[in-house]
Amino acid sequence: QGTRSFHEGWSEGLSMASPPQLTQAQARDAALKATSIFEEPGNAATIQKVYAEAGGDIGKFFMMCIPAVIGVLAPILVEYGFSGDQPGALAFAAELEKHSGADPDIMAAKNKLKARFMPAAAPPADEGCD
Repeated sequence: QGTRSFHEGWSEGLSMASPPQLTQAQARDAALKATSIFEEPGNAATIQKVYAEAGGDIGKFFMMCIPAVIGVLAPILVEYGFSGDQPGALAFAAELEKHSGADPDIMAAKNKLKARFMPAAAPPADEGCD
């Protein structure tokens, strides 16, 4: 029995099924569900709390806020055949992007979701030090 390198074993674990391909109608439905799930009172409170705890710190944002957003979004991701994790969220975003040009509702939902994954604009740390 031969010995395999770590890379060979690791890359085999990555050979999963490709993410689902949504139809225009599925993408629209999924996009609207994905944006509305953040408006549910429990989810809104959870996200607001985590954003407040991050306090504008970019490192905390990526360590705390992104996982919280994906956690809220996970049921929608899974419902449409994506994994309920960061790779699933990225594949979902790619599907919305693919359909956003033909549907203004998908475009609006995509932009709302995208904003959830981006920290609020803050001035550079050295601003005013000139």
